[in-house]
Amino acid sequence: MRAASKGEWGWRRGRLGLRVALLLTVLALGVAGCGGDDDGDSGGATGTIQAQAASACPGQQLASPTDVTLILDFLPNPVHIAIYQGLATGTYKANNINLKVQAPTSTSDTLRLLATDRADIGIVSLLDFLTSYSQRQPITAFMALEKSGITSPKDLEGQTVGVTGVPSDLAAVNSMVANAGGDPTKVKTVTIGFNAVQNLIAGKVKAAVGFWNAEGVQLQAKEPTTVFKLDEFGAPAYPELVAFTRNDTISSNPALICAFTKATVDGYTSATANPDEALDNLTKQAEGLALSDAKAQYEALKPVYQADAPVYGALNLAVLGEYLTWAKEAKILDLSDDPAKFATDKFTPSA
Repeated sequence: MRAASKGEWGWRRGRLGLRVALLLTVLALGVAGCGGDDDGDSGGATGTIQAQAASACPGQQLASPTDVTLILDFLPNPVHIAIYQGLATGTYKANNINLKVQAPTSTSDTLRLLATDRADIGIVSLLDFLTSYSQRQPITAFMALEKSGITSPKDLEGQTVGVTGVPSDLAAVNSMVANAGGDPTKVKTVTIGFNAVQNLIAGKVKAAVGFWNAEGVQLQAKEPTTVFKLDEFGAPAYPELVAFTRNDTISSNPALICAFTKATVDGYTSATANPDEALDNLTKQAEGLALSDAKAQYEALKPVYQADAPVYGALNLAVLGEYLTWAKEAKILDLSDDPAKFATDKFTPSA
């Protein structure tokens, strides 16, 4: 199950303790290049993203109202609370952004829509982004009901695990099972999309990949649930979800990225200061999300919206480098690029 770690955000210690990720909850990471490279095409990198962003925002504003499409990573829930608070209170309008939010119909929507220029900004697992960036496979984490008897990833040998359908899910299961001393080849996986709760309750799978703050909270309300976190089985803590866009958007319209990031950070500031109002705004706009469920999910997320980061959106590139080193050593992701090539917080106010 995708999950936040129990540690701190760890700016001073140089470690990210969040896995549902501050970089989603602040939407500060303008990550470049859906599958881009350094060859100079319209989607590829032209130098580091840090260099492109170096003086992007001081004094820059969108000159006129601009339509922007944002594709989420998952069904709307309190991890997206700033976005819906911003829509309700006008932070996007105040920054000349006419924001359209689109929920994915499948796990591959976000990367696909960004890659085909049908969305401007996306939210996605850091590791699925890196899959696109490097054309390789990253990882996540999973959950199981306590009554299943699954007390370790090793116990998944001979069992069926539900995955959403992205490569990162399978890699997560394989990595965690192996780290716990099991044989990943003895685990059966089945694609269940966003239906982890239903499949686990019905007993159709023994464990499933999902979001700890959404399905995990829903499951815990129904049945005692165990969450298996990747950073408890070999990985360093890392940011799970990030906001990203194409290189050509960053280079041609940096004011848009500045405006979007500022509006979203303002949305988080407003939402965490006025949670009852923000939850009401969220559930009014997110079809099918009950206020009682949203409140429980918000309480689970509250400690990690900013944690000990100096500001919303602050990014420690050394931490990303640490993660890439681990992933390469674990033979999960063979990417040696300097994180400054694809990640920045220079569009973030006061970062």
